[in-house]
Amino acid sequence: MKENRRKRIGLFASFPEIVHVRRVTDGVRRRCAQYDYDLCVFASSVHVSHPYEDYVAGEANIYELANLAELDGVIVDFATMSGGRDNFALNRLLTRLEMYPDLPVCSMESPLEGTTFIENDNEETLRELCRHAIEVHGKKKICILTGMQGNSVAEKRLSIFLDEIEKHGLSVLPEHIVYGDFWYTSGDRLAEDIADGKVERPDAVLCASDCMALGLIDKLSKRGITVPDDIIVIGFDSSDEGAINFITLSSYDPNDVDMGERAVDHIRSIIDPGAPIVPRADKVCGQLHPGASCGCQSDARYILKQVRTLLHSSTYNYADENSDLRVSVGALMESYVLEKFTGAKTVIECMQSIFGSANLLEPYFAVYLCLKENWLDMQDERVFGYPDSMRMYCKTKEMEEGYFFGAEEPVLFPTVQMLPRLDEARDRAGAFYFSPLHFNGKLLGYVVLEKEITETHSLNVVNRNWLRFINNALEMIRSKQQLETMSIRDEMTGAYNRRGMYLRFKEMMDAAAPGDALYVSVVDMDGLKYINDTFGHNEGDLGIKTVCSVLQHTARDNEIVVRSGGDEFFLIGIGKYEKSDEELRANEYMEAIEKRSEGLEKPYNVSASIGCVVYEDLHSISLDNALSEADERMYHYKFRKRRHRRV
Repeated sequence: MKENRRKRIGLFASFPEIVHVRRVTDGVRRRCAQYDYDLCVFASSVHVSHPYEDYVAGEANIYELANLAELDGVIVDFATMSGGRDNFALNRLLTRLEMYPDLPVCSMESPLEGTTFIENDNEETLRELCRHAIEVHGKKKICILTGMQGNSVAEKRLSIFLDEIEKHGLSVLPEHIVYGDFWYTSGDRLAEDIADGKVERPDAVLCASDCMALGLIDKLSKRGITVPDDIIVIGFDSSDEGAINFITLSSYDPNDVDMGERAVDHIRSIIDPGAPIVPRADKVCGQLHPGASCGCQSDARYILKQVRTLLHSSTYNYADENSDLRVSVGALMESYVLEKFTGAKTVIECMQSIFGSANLLEPYFAVYLCLKENWLDMQDERVFGYPDSMRMYCKTKEMEEGYFFGAEEPVLFPTVQMLPRLDEARDRAGAFYFSPLHFNGKLLGYVVLEKEITETHSLNVVNRNWLRFINNALEMIRSKQQLETMSIRDEMTGAYNRRGMYLRFKEMMDAAAPGDALYVSVVDMDGLKYINDTFGHNEGDLGIKTVCSVLQHTARDNEIVVRSGGDEFFLIGIGKYEKSDEELRANEYMEAIEKRSEGLEKPYNVSASIGCVVYEDLHSISLDNALSEADERMYHYKFRKRRHRRV
């Protein structure tokens, strides 16, 4: 119940590795740490507008997992939750939120009906961007590239640009007010228009996003227009891509962190009325990261930081526990975890490989792998929503190498709980990152990464690719299990086939204890030809399945059931048996098959003949010879039954 546990804030976003989400998450995390709130981040690993629709659908399932009744406040990142066909992820979330009218909900960046709008106040930063072009570089003929016409963010940024330019005694030509879509393609189109003379060449282009600026720079260069000599370009986002572009992009930091903090403050004013709101730092203009695109000297240290974050070295000083390169794409690739994951032969080996790679995600407190109960069943192709219960494996940072919780029996918990750890009594709040697991949209489960609420590291490209590797590993082990099952199991009944019998019998012999005996039954269905000829083969198949089902029901934990072919079955066990078990088990089976046949209410009886043998000296006879003797006893039993019927 909510009143008995720490309050929780849910943050909904997509593509958590991009700089915007990293900043927003950091702002929300900081405030949650100050107020002792748990933070639950629900994020698809790719943007919801990614063109791989099946994959995006599988990723977007993570938003369905969130139990809104167990959250105390919700923050929606409009910038990354919108997009894709019909804004499907955002609209589904908003529809669900309508069912919880008392739940405080904030939308960031753009207003959403039914939510409180937390605006990103970037006015002073945008004005400084204009001043940099005009006062530092002396540009007068300025073009503005903003987002979609009618979009509140795009229109707000455009109006600030125009106002500041006008304050400097300058005006902007109508053709130099260009609407785009905040994406690379907008800059690409503007560059083409400038190069083709459709738009008069400006001295400077001020872009309302880095993506548009990068698209513009790239296409201008290809069309023979030099940046910054012919045109300077300034962006707004300070993205990683801008810092490492071949012409480094001059760009300004937006106030995303402040926006995240204000969202939590608003929720706190509702869920903890009267509780103090921690004063925020004085708001300052967003930092300029100078680059070659405007003619400024690039910040080499800043660029190097982004390169080290995004790119890949092949060797590392693994002895340096404080090295920030231990958590990197290069470390992920050079660890060969994909080969280790997919090379696992059993479920336990697969889990050991997955949790053994958790050090690549440092710093973390625990990694939780939550899978649907029947995740190994290749026939279950669920693509939407989560089942009622999940099974959980877990590894904490304190566990020894190779160990993880749930190896013997994963913890079963109701899915509405999201994660049992959330309800545990803890000394301080935590940050929980929920990420989906699926293969091409077919749901497998989800991963939860728990970090200290004070930990500043956020999800990055390593997390995304680690999750992709897990998806592939789980699908691989599912396929291996199915192939193994097909090779040792009978498809109709699920009993072992002869190959499976010999494999399992060897394992049983290896595990045998001193004094164990061998027990063997041979069971043969009666009258199968009559049922097939009179009532059809479907009814005959039902009879075969019934004989096997009863045998499986009467089998003990140390026994296996084998379909040797047609309508004949074996039951084999190694354990504590006595000669008296021969008659006792035969009678037990015959009573059970008679009762099951009556329950079927068919115009025919399902019956079988059985022969049982016990060898108290386990090593005194081979399995094949024991089966031959049981088979002979079964035929004697069948002969006596026929003779009795004739009499």
